[in-house]
Amino acid sequence: MADNRSDALALINARLFDGTGSPVLEEAGVVVKAGRVSAVGPLRELRLPDQATVVDVAGKTVMPGMIDGHTHVTYHGGEYGLLLQQMNEPLEFNAIKAAQNAKTILETGCTAIGDGGCRGQIGVATRDAVARGVIKGPKIVSAGQMLCGSSGIQDHTAAWGYYDDTAFLGTVVNGRQEVRTAVRKQVRTGVDWVKVTASGTPGNSWIGGRTQDLNYEEISTAVEEAGKFGKKVHAHAHDPQGLREAVEAGVISLHSGEFADEEGLQLMKERGCVFMATIAWLDFRTNDDYVDKYLRAYETTPEDRKRFVDECTDAYEAARDAIVMAHKIGTPLGIGTDAAHVFPPYDIALEMEYHHRLGVPPIDVLRAATLGSATAVGREDRWGSLEPGKDADLLVVDGRPDEDVTVLRDKGRINAIMQDGRFVKDELPAPATA
Repeated sequence: MADNRSDALALINARLFDGTGSPVLEEAGVVVKAGRVSAVGPLRELRLPDQATVVDVAGKTVMPGMIDGHTHVTYHGGEYGLLLQQMNEPLEFNAIKAAQNAKTILETGCTAIGDGGCRGQIGVATRDAVARGVIKGPKIVSAGQMLCGSSGIQDHTAAWGYYDDTAFLGTVVNGRQEVRTAVRKQVRTGVDWVKVTASGTPGNSWIGGRTQDLNYEEISTAVEEAGKFGKKVHAHAHDPQGLREAVEAGVISLHSGEFADEEGLQLMKERGCVFMATIAWLDFRTNDDYVDKYLRAYETTPEDRKRFVDECTDAYEAARDAIVMAHKIGTPLGIGTDAAHVFPPYDIALEMEYHHRLGVPPIDVLRAATLGSATAVGREDRWGSLEPGKDADLLVVDGRPDEDVTVLRDKGRINAIMQDGRFVKDELPAPATA
């Protein structure tokens, strides 16, 4: 159906959630041509192109494709402990797993993602493989290795030796010059954006979530250097001080951030920095099975296990408060899962449900998962809403996700997934011709 990008396709009699903040429109239509949205609006006002393929979606909801603004295509459920994954698996194997993950992510209804850090250049390679049609997957805004300080969140260098650090998820930088060099190297490898770590993470054995990692000078240097090449910077931050310094330095979005305080969230609102908490992941992180598999990478005692669970539980409770506060303040929200594909059936829809349970209205959650996440990855000019001229990335959903986000958990109710005007999933009625 309308597989050629030069063909015109019209979806008619739709409920239209366009992602812009406008109310849902009943009896609407969407016209797609040459891979872009050509026209949207009330069906009675649309002029359908001659010879357009017309599909009557009969009251189903047409919406922008969802965007996971914070994930990692290299993570996988075969090994929860990232240290073991990096020590035991060659980059080549991890790249194959990334290709598998990309297909899984697309099938959940995510037509695009922001990859928040990878080993080597796997993210860039996966992005290009999708773009060239080699594999199926979401469009990818790809980072390279995360920039962290010595003893930072991704400093997995063994104490007794040195390794080729491209094999690790993070690369160690200390001081402005090392940051500048690392950013330039990543730009040369083809990254779309740069990931910095402004804090540790809950449960980490050497740098917890309330400990700052890179400081303002280092992060602002990354922002300045990336900006010379037209690249943006996004940050991992749990610690309130690290969060504020990252925002002040000019990052476009912030991932995690469960210990964010009112001052930090207000600053994000003022700067237009998108906030993406990963609350479902934090809840999952206290699951016994996850804890057992994750801690295999370390020599742990019962006291270590208790500390890990306590820190993750503390972070989960803090994330609940931060999401409520962010929505009340009006901080821009996006949706990020931190690699939901690792823990099926957890996916972006479950992350959205957690936000709704905390009082964020379904239509606001849906906007966070579309235009909010597009803004978080710096692609709001092309993705995240159904407006003329934007990429034709959309879903057709049997239900009203703007009223009940849980319908997106049932992938059978996502009747169609379109990328750039081409269906990658099509369970719609037979078309007619205008």
